[in-house]
Amino acid sequence: MAGARGTMQTLVSEQPSSGRVRSVRTAVSNSADPVVAVAELAEQLHPDSAACVVFFCTPTYDLHALGKAVSTTFEGTLVMGCTTAGEIADGGVIANPISAVAFNDQDFTAAILHLDDLAFADESHIASLVRETIDDLSQRTPWGSSGHTFALSLLDGLSSREEMMLPVVHHALDGIPLFGGSAGDAMNFNSTYVYCNGGFQENAAAIALISTRCPFSLISSHHFAPSNEKLIVTKADPERRVVLEFNAEPAAPEYCRVMGLSLDDLSDGTFACHPLGVQLGEHLFVRSVRQVNDDLSLTFFCAIDNGIILTKLNDTGLLEHFGKQMQSVIAAIGEPQLVLGCDCIHRFQEAEQKQQLDALTELYRRFNVVGFKTFGEQRDGLHVNHSFTGIAIGYRND
Repeated sequence: MAGARGTMQTLVSEQPSSGRVRSVRTAVSNSADPVVAVAELAEQLHPDSAACVVFFCTPTYDLHALGKAVSTTFEGTLVMGCTTAGEIADGGVIANPISAVAFNDQDFTAAILHLDDLAFADESHIASLVRETIDDLSQRTPWGSSGHTFALSLLDGLSSREEMMLPVVHHALDGIPLFGGSAGDAMNFNSTYVYCNGGFQENAAAIALISTRCPFSLISSHHFAPSNEKLIVTKADPERRVVLEFNAEPAAPEYCRVMGLSLDDLSDGTFACHPLGVQLGEHLFVRSVRQVNDDLSLTFFCAIDNGIILTKLNDTGLLEHFGKQMQSVIAAIGEPQLVLGCDCIHRFQEAEQKQQLDALTELYRRFNVVGFKTFGEQRDGLHVNHSFTGIAIGYRND
């Protein structure tokens, strides 16, 4: 009920039993009232001592009212956020809330660049703005930016501008690692929004540059291996990310043939369990199907073009792969106080189809994963699918 006070919980803001002080706070509100929800976040996050705040929200909110509440309540604090295909908090997916992370100003320094009107964005202007933001951060961080800085990007997930923007930003960052995610709107595919310049906007992006004296480790992974079965894109509409033909045959029936499916089988869950990939040298990048169209073409979440060879992928174990990835992180930086993750919506649908969602939730709880379900993931200059990209932040070494 709008106006009802939602439940609150502070997920990782308490001091751990080891005596190490956490330098990030997370919060969630389940209130449907945007003013109440934002007030509850502020109560938990202590924004007056935050270098910046990042939030993720359901698209079912009145976004005009929510944006106004965020702008007013967090006045004077750097803020970025987006709508999602689902939020991750306390290790699990939560229904219809808003969640947020605050980085304290004792251990973090931040600068946020907002980019609007991406449909007409000038690449050289974007690069210039990124370099200016780096310069601003470098002048303010007390521990130096070299080796201490990472970038987080949030981008309109239906803008189809990731492939334009990310290489430009990556080059301008000049070695600063970047991760991020594309905003969602549940699974409606109507409109996705980024909180930008005090309100929610389409065709927009926000890039945070965050410097810290805490150790951190970037994460970017999927759990697939290539097979020997191939699909060649013989007719495509790259602007719309649509494949009309594979192997000179209608796309959907040919996809079904290779996957051992029927047209009646095609659904969100089916696509989540049957992704394709592009092999570039030693690297494999997942390309996920978003939907089947009336003309039997297939729309993808990522860039697609004529002549691309797509490979049927084999599952190597979502749970096992993420667990091994986190053990490598712990070996590098110790137990993380937070993992801020951008996690593909298809990974959750796959886990649900395979009855692994409870186990995935427990695994995320074990490693303090907070973040959102995306319409695409970002790592440096690449836009990928069916992946987990994020950053694990350890405790500072005093």
